[in-house]
Amino acid sequence: LSKSGDTKESVAIAEWCKAQGIRVVAITRNADSPLAEAASWHIPMCHKNGVEYEYMLLYWLFFRVIYRHGDFANYDRFARQLELLPENLLQAKRQFDPQADKIAAQYHGCDYMMWIGGAEMWGEVYLFSMCILEEMQWKRTKSVSSAEFFHGTLELLEKEVPLFLVKGEGKCRALDERVERFAEKITDHLVVIDPRDYPLNGIDEAFRWIMAPCVV
Repeated sequence: LSKSGDTKESVAIAEWCKAQGIRVVAITRNADSPLAEAASWHIPMCHKNGVEYEYMLLYWLFFRVIYRHGDFANYDRFARQLELLPENLLQAKRQFDPQADKIAAQYHGCDYMMWIGGAEMWGEVYLFSMCILEEMQWKRTKSVSSAEFFHGTLELLEKEVPLFLVKGEGKCRALDERVERFAEKITDHLVVIDPRDYPLNGIDEAFRWIMAPCVV
């Protein structure tokens, strides 16, 4: 996956895989790019910004592969409902905007903060804390998974330390709730972001945990 299709490392990997007889799927904007030309199949990337639509393309691809393997019988229903996600995400962003304003106003000047999440949400927590807060805004941030929080990071949590907990909707939600119960006893600055607070109209409950990373 590469927007430009000319990232040297991605092209090199694709060419190496092709030489080994490994089939490659490239998702990129430019069908004439080196990455697309080195791949067995090219999936066009049509959006201009944001990662949500990249996730949708990957969902369609990965779960189709799983379906073809015989492990995801409801793929057709899932694929159709995935088309409803963009409008739902727009409504979720509108709903979250007031809370986002409050968070920014209260914590933009803090020296240090923690971001916790687990399972299907961990990638979003890691990306946001590193790429957005640390790289782009120079905010000192500690990101750790819900499962690993109690292996050391809990000792750094104090009354004045902000902790942002991004809860998931899958089978590991209990680990997020464990962090929540602990943190609310220690810090005065616990902020919980829960995708369950945001409706996904037309999407089955069984699929919500899969799409939850897009919501946050």
